[in-house]
Amino acid sequence: MTFAQPRRVDFPSSALSPRLAILRPDKDLLRLLKADRTKERSYSQSCRDWPEAKSHLAILLAPVDQKGDEGGGEQPERIWGLGIVRPAHETDRDRKVIVTCTRSLQRLVLASGLWCGDGERDAALYKSLPESGPVTVGTDTVFANLRRISPDVEAEVQRLMPLLDDAEGWSEGELRWRDERDALLLFAKTAGLAAPNDFSEVRLWDRTAAGAAFISGLVGTAVQPTFDDVRGRAATRFSDIGETVVQAFVSRGGNRSYDVEATSITDQSVLEGREGSPDAYYYHVNTRTLVMLRYVRPGPNGLLSPDARRRLEEFHSRVHRLPRRDRRSTDDYSLLDDPLFLRIHEPVPLTAALHRTSSGAIYPYGQVAAAISAAAEPGLPDLPVGSLTRHLVPTHFAQLVRDGWFGASGVPFEVALDWVEATIDTAGIALLGVDFSLRQRGNGPGIKTRA
Repeated sequence: MTFAQPRRVDFPSSALSPRLAILRPDKDLLRLLKADRTKERSYSQSCRDWPEAKSHLAILLAPVDQKGDEGGGEQPERIWGLGIVRPAHETDRDRKVIVTCTRSLQRLVLASGLWCGDGERDAALYKSLPESGPVTVGTDTVFANLRRISPDVEAEVQRLMPLLDDAEGWSEGELRWRDERDALLLFAKTAGLAAPNDFSEVRLWDRTAAGAAFISGLVGTAVQPTFDDVRGRAATRFSDIGETVVQAFVSRGGNRSYDVEATSITDQSVLEGREGSPDAYYYHVNTRTLVMLRYVRPGPNGLLSPDARRRLEEFHSRVHRLPRRDRRSTDDYSLLDDPLFLRIHEPVPLTAALHRTSSGAIYPYGQVAAAISAAAEPGLPDLPVGSLTRHLVPTHFAQLVRDGWFGASGVPFEVALDWVEATIDTAGIALLGVDFSLRQRGNGPGIKTRA
């Protein structure tokens, strides 16, 4: 297997600097960051004013009482290391931020190098730097000074820059990558992935190799095809409509806790510039369970656009009604009649290193359809996302699908492919994850055998 290697990033003098932030974590957090530099850590800091939700290159300062290598008394403020930080939710008094991919320096270096150039102290720049939070003034100067501080710092900057999302910004392609990555991680969790850190393919994603599909930049694991007619059928059926990419992922070791084949189909019209948003399908072969997630991006005002609602209604009117299951009793609660759910993100960027599923919520289609109907009344032209009752966070949703509580079971694979075809016609992009694992599923009503 060939793994994607970090590429060197050349910074021309005219290039814009990345988004920077200064953080002052305490000793306990620094110890946790050093113990596992890939794990995401939540950290409360006083600055609530983050101008955007994108990832920042974080300059991590050591506590002022931390000793330098030369020993002695209290040291001037020094840089402990670098990392990636993105703002999370606000609390009553501060804001949570998520820190990951931290790189501690071999030797602490003086933080004064950030505002001193050629031996000259820039007092105005020093005063403009935040106690904790994003750097909003003098970013170019701070970034240039940061790279000049030491070869160690320059090396770590080179390692971290490809993990930021500056190259593509918030392009349509990047947003589609983000949604596809999120769906792939949800499906891996549903299929049996123990923890996101186990899914190394996502952390080794190569932006330069990714085309229309996020999974184009992944290195899949080869699996032995079985003699059935499921593997590869999606790729065969949709191979002539645009770009189709297939990757297979299996757990390492002998336990085979997950075995998923992911097929991404992008319509030619999207390749030619039409806006598109992915629908993501999870299909478990052993129980013929189908779940679908439609990825919806609300506007800056928190409203679902009329076009997003129209495409959703058009899709739902086209798909075949799935066979209904007989309930054992009136208390047999499930959401099995309609496998369609809406996945609404919080505004977070695509960054390969931040490989957890995106924050946000998942809503059943029935609830959304009722809200759309209410919004169609006079005087209510738009549907606010806030009017929806939050249903489930992604991790819980994946667990309930895994245990058989959510999803339509007993669905023939051809019917699932018919839904995928309707997606391509109405939304332009589909990601189909087919789960071949034979694990023992939970005790939800969706997996019980009816007499």
